[in-house]
Amino acid sequence: MADKITADKVIRAFLDASFMRSEGNTSLADIADILHIKKASLYNHFESRDDIVEKTLESCADYLAAISFIPGDISSVANKYPAETVLKGIITRYVKMHEKSPLFQIYTFVESMKYFNRRATEIIADENKKLVEQTEKTLVELSKVGKISIAEDKIRTTSKWFVAGINDFLSHYLMTRKQVVMTSPQTGEGELFQLEPDEKGIEKINLLVEEFCRMI
Repeated sequence: MADKITADKVIRAFLDASFMRSEGNTSLADIADILHIKKASLYNHFESRDDIVEKTLESCADYLAAISFIPGDISSVANKYPAETVLKGIITRYVKMHEKSPLFQIYTFVESMKYFNRRATEIIADENKKLVEQTEKTLVELSKVGKISIAEDKIRTTSKWFVAGINDFLSHYLMTRKQVVMTSPQTGEGELFQLEPDEKGIEKINLLVEEFCRMI
């Protein structure tokens, strides 16, 4: 079994264990138990527990960087649909992505470390910058086709404000969803509990989008 274990599988096991126990309370033995290997086998892939943490953060950074907040064809989407529909679609997709494995584990892992680890803080800053830039692009496209009325010099500030609201909602939303996971049985060993859709939560963010659109 040990020869089939990869560094990526160790990282995934570390994320799964940290999701349920917290990063600080996850031991090498916990990771090894998930993988059904001896603890010593972990050293075939990592020098130490600190090395696992470091490599896990880099893996999280790569995964987050590959995720786009907005669709690649945002220009045509902005031209085809009302602003409210565009923004609701973008945010609903983004929130639902974070409810699924491995993004749920990645998000909670990085968030839990942002006050203690500089790299985690940098990852969150990079993600926030991306969200602001892609929100700004969306508002520019909506403005071009007359779906919203907003001064060009206000778009960046408005985007930052919009993203701050999204981040605040997502943090509280996933904190609540994690409590559901923590008090519910898992679907299988090493697998994230499959949550039922939280339509009320999505409805709340949609109401915020409606209010935002009335302001622009």
